[in-house]
Amino acid sequence: YIYNMAASRVAKFNWEKVLSKVGAADARNINMLRAQANELTANYSKYSATPAKMDFAGYKNKLKFTSAAVDALEKAYNSRKLPKYHATLPDFEKKKRESIINVVKATVTAAQTDLSGLKDQLESFEGERITTKTSINQLEQRFPAVAAEIEGEIKRHEWFVDSDHGCT
Repeated sequence: YIYNMAASRVAKFNWEKVLSKVGAADARNINMLRAQANELTANYSKYSATPAKMDFAGYKNKLKFTSAAVDALEKAYNSRKLPKYHATLPDFEKKKRESIINVVKATVTAAQTDLSGLKDQLESFEGERITTKTSINQLEQRFPAVAAEIEGEIKRHEWFVDSDHGCT
């Protein structure tokens, strides 16, 4: 039951949602993980079903000269005991996985904090962007040293001063 539930969760996982939230560099790694998950799901579907019964009577009819060998194979096939999966996860592996999950959570939290700060910074940059609709007053507020220099040049009647090149 647990394996069925795990396999169905892997098969139903929304990879597109995760891929839409990461950059191109991380998308490659996530797509590799996605391919492995798809392979695991396919193998689970393939190997979890019970195999079809062997038709030993049909083989006896087809292989008349070796019907005794078919009887021996049928006896061996029916007496086989397949091993059952009964492994448990060691404690150190559980702790390792928990620590990895904690690191990933901390990384996600730090990335979200950084992203929030970057969004605020971007909004600030967008608000300060100089466009054709920017007024002279806004430029003076943004660049007070330049505004003071220009005002001084106007008061001194320095109409042809080029402060970039030192020419007068």
